[in-house]
Amino acid sequence: MESEDVIRKHSISVLFRIALFILVYIGLIALGVFLLWIAYRFAVWGFLHLTAISSIRLILILIGVMIGGIGFSVMFGIYLVKFIFSKTQNVNANRRLVTETECPALFNAIREVASATQCPMPKKVYLSPDVNACVFYDTSFWSIFFPVKKNLEIGLGLFTSTNTSELKGILAHEFGHFSQKSMKIGSSVYITNTVLYNLAFQEDKWDQWVDKWCMLPVQLLAIFGMLTRRFTNLVRKILQNMYKVVNRSYFRLSRQMEYDADAIACSYVGNQVFASALRKIEVLGTTFEITRNGLTDLSEEKKKVSNIFESHQIVTDFITYKNQISLRSQSLMNKDIPSQFPESRIVVENVWDTHPSLSSRISHLPIQSGEISENDLSSSWTLLPDTYKEEISQIIEAQIAENTQTPEDETKTISNEDFTQWYKEYYRKNTIPEEYQTFLQRDIATFDRSLVTIEETENPFSPSNSEIIKEYSIATNDWNTLCSVYNKELEIESISYLGEKCSIDKLPMDKHRTYILSLFEKIKQIDYDIYKYVSYRVMDDVSLKEKVNSLYNAIFFVKEFKDQYDIPLTDQINALIAEFNRPINRDEENIKQLKKTVNALEKDIKQTMSMCDWEILSEVTVPETINQLKSFVERPNDESEVSEINIEYVNTMIQSKVIYSYLLDKVDKDAKIKLGNIIDNIVQQTKINVSSC
Repeated sequence: MESEDVIRKHSISVLFRIALFILVYIGLIALGVFLLWIAYRFAVWGFLHLTAISSIRLILILIGVMIGGIGFSVMFGIYLVKFIFSKTQNVNANRRLVTETECPALFNAIREVASATQCPMPKKVYLSPDVNACVFYDTSFWSIFFPVKKNLEIGLGLFTSTNTSELKGILAHEFGHFSQKSMKIGSSVYITNTVLYNLAFQEDKWDQWVDKWCMLPVQLLAIFGMLTRRFTNLVRKILQNMYKVVNRSYFRLSRQMEYDADAIACSYVGNQVFASALRKIEVLGTTFEITRNGLTDLSEEKKKVSNIFESHQIVTDFITYKNQISLRSQSLMNKDIPSQFPESRIVVENVWDTHPSLSSRISHLPIQSGEISENDLSSSWTLLPDTYKEEISQIIEAQIAENTQTPEDETKTISNEDFTQWYKEYYRKNTIPEEYQTFLQRDIATFDRSLVTIEETENPFSPSNSEIIKEYSIATNDWNTLCSVYNKELEIESISYLGEKCSIDKLPMDKHRTYILSLFEKIKQIDYDIYKYVSYRVMDDVSLKEKVNSLYNAIFFVKEFKDQYDIPLTDQINALIAEFNRPINRDEENIKQLKKTVNALEKDIKQTMSMCDWEILSEVTVPETINQLKSFVERPNDESEVSEINIEYVNTMIQSKVIYSYLLDKVDKDAKIKLGNIIDNIVQQTKINVSSC
């Protein structure tokens, strides 16, 4: 009852704001109709007075003004009324439609869930590769007033390590948003908010027409195009601001509706089953992305697997075993994933958060046994014929092959056993040893290594140092949050620091700055001690000593580049792209200024890349890529201010910078993995020597 009261309270607030939005929009529609009438009257007036003018020049100007004015009125009027007739389709190219004849067991489960949640059967059912399930629908302005037929999408990534009861619980949550057991007003608001978003933010062919109009060679007509764009942007801004007013209240409602849908799922499968499903989804989403990244690298070796979901299970088993987590379909996941980091000092309620955190959702689950007396612990895969498992798998396989540009006839399919062995070796080569991940998988503090006295040092890889690093990581995230709130980049409803609520005007910036700087001094000392510890133990091995120094050279170089150059260059590139995307008809002076911007960016990118050690990059990529980057850097700068802008070359500039940054990230990761392996060997050898004594 308390949940329903909260939803009712928030729903009334949202409905009032929605009504205000619709009134504003109806007013804009009336304005659009009025402008269409003005266009008609202006056309009639222009043709009646055209013959009374004797000057050909004035006639041409009047015709231009008439065409531009009529075009403005018509296009602006169409913009204001077009949403009444437009329809937004929820499209996902990865979906595959399935029928009850093809998947009877799955449809029986869906029907059972629909009946239990008092929700109608979905219009259509689709399968996709994702670790997700959702109810989706096409919308139009009239969806606010009339019922919308809903479809169901089930991601097969959910089937890995989940049982039938857990999958039904996930579906019950999705149906719960539109169930008669939930607040009906909340369901209506759910749909209406989607429609309002489309009204405020959707772009379509109309926008493309206006962009082309703005770039017409006839300046007089192009001016009216730019005028149309300016007025429509103003209206869009009004609608977007109105939408934000609605959403501030809607997101509060949305968070409560998640709890409500969770409660409906619990009433069907029980809170233990549903909590287990939530925990498993959290893990499966991560392992699915890891699997996909691994298969991309496998494809570059001209190898592939027969079924991605079986590979997902292999990777999930491997990762969960490494992290001491039990994830099997035959059992429930009764414990939360233990956090390895200390608690944040800051608790923020973000205005724009639509979903509560996993821990918050689980803590809000009602204490009840559910309506099912006995859990069905059979694998979710038993609901689906193997052919669909294979067909949906091919969607991802095709995307990976396309991204890696690997011809299918040159790719060898390997068995699950071979993939298991391959992934274990792949994980070893591409992962810092677990004991040292906290110490190396982060920004390592830089220092002047020539001033370091190499001497015997106590082992710095201690639990206490690990906790300091974790504390600093959380403190840094807290600082970024405080800065976002202080700079009004993040809208919040409330914020507390160390358990005490803070005023947005009086954030504890100085207090947290002092705290984080004190931690940073400790971090620098830890990194300093790690370098001394490793260097002392390799000082008698010339080859290994040079290797350690080269790894630190690579790590420090990448960090300095990121700190000094990467963000400014990225900002320059984003600004240039935004300028190119502006739909305006540029005159000679505009083009000249834009060319200066392009030339300056070219110079900055080349100057930055020329500082690189190509040998470092050659360790993480193929010679063709290095030659491509060198060719770009060695090409003479374009100092001309009057020649045309070569868009293809601008794209080459941007692509070169993106590739360069990507390779530096690989250099950093590769260096830390190699350093981690050296440290692991040193520590293991030290233990052997101690035990021998």
